[in-house]
Amino acid sequence: MRFLQPQYLFLFLLLLVLLPLSFYRLSRTLRLRSAASAPLRKLSRLSSGSSDIAIYLSGILALVALIVVLAQPQWVRQVIIPEFKKMDLVFLVDTSPSMRSEDIRPSRLQRALEVIAAFCDHKPPQDRIGLIAFTGKSVVLSYLTEDPDNIRYYLNYLRQDKVMRLGTNIGRALNTGLSVLNQEREIDRTAAEHKRVFILISDGEDHGAELADAVSNVKKSGVKVHTIATGSAQGAPIPMARENGQPIYLLDDKGQRVISRLDEGALRWLANETGGGAYRAITGEELPQIMARIVDTEREIQGFKQMVDYRDLHQEFLFAAFGLFLTATLIRGARV
Repeated sequence: MRFLQPQYLFLFLLLLVLLPLSFYRLSRTLRLRSAASAPLRKLSRLSSGSSDIAIYLSGILALVALIVVLAQPQWVRQVIIPEFKKMDLVFLVDTSPSMRSEDIRPSRLQRALEVIAAFCDHKPPQDRIGLIAFTGKSVVLSYLTEDPDNIRYYLNYLRQDKVMRLGTNIGRALNTGLSVLNQEREIDRTAAEHKRVFILISDGEDHGAELADAVSNVKKSGVKVHTIATGSAQGAPIPMARENGQPIYLLDDKGQRVISRLDEGALRWLANETGGGAYRAITGEELPQIMARIVDTEREIQGFKQMVDYRDLHQEFLFAAFGLFLTATLIRGARV
């Protein structure tokens, strides 16, 4: 234990001076009590010697506690905490029209963007995040950065983007993600020591021809790809635009609404091939827990460090002083 204001501990010297005086007064009171007759004590409800002693001790201990409060005590302990390897995490987000289906509210895409934003706000400061949006093509929205505001800026851009870009080429998104990691290694050689992970969010409808080669490249790089399939099994129509606040859905050549259904096959295969996990978000409420589980799974401890932890104790002593004063008051009131 340590004290932030140790000069107040000198008040104990004053307390040592007061103790003999208060003890003399207590002794005198007890002699008067013993001199009183038993009927008189009963009639006037005079306190017993034990109650006087209790009041005396409660008062002294309360003063001791108050002096300690003034000295601002802290509990000191040595804490060993793990040091985690820095993580470079790249989000690959499918922004094709099918991701705008509303079987997940407000839509598959919007819900994913909300959760990514919250995830970035609460990430460890040393971790870096990259963001890639893909349809038939892929685009790097943010290279690896520790700044969550930078990621949030591009997430807001995607929320407001109304342009429909057809296609879902997961293979191209993977190659783009690798280019982000490779470019970072060229800039900073220590980046090769970081834990590198992809999180791919899609409804799984891959229409590209590059997936097999891209998976081979990812495996050679040692990057794990965790996939999150979003959407319900029964599917939902695809809103392409809005007119007077009402959605206009994608229609097939027979004039029927095209239903986008969750297709997990390619996503599961991709995760298994790269050593990642394949997850499924049916309602969208599962997404925060899924992302937290992925990071917990991939987080690696690279060492430990020792820190000193300080915990303030003045509140405990203050409550003790209050309780002791209250005890003395109640005992005194009980004999009146």
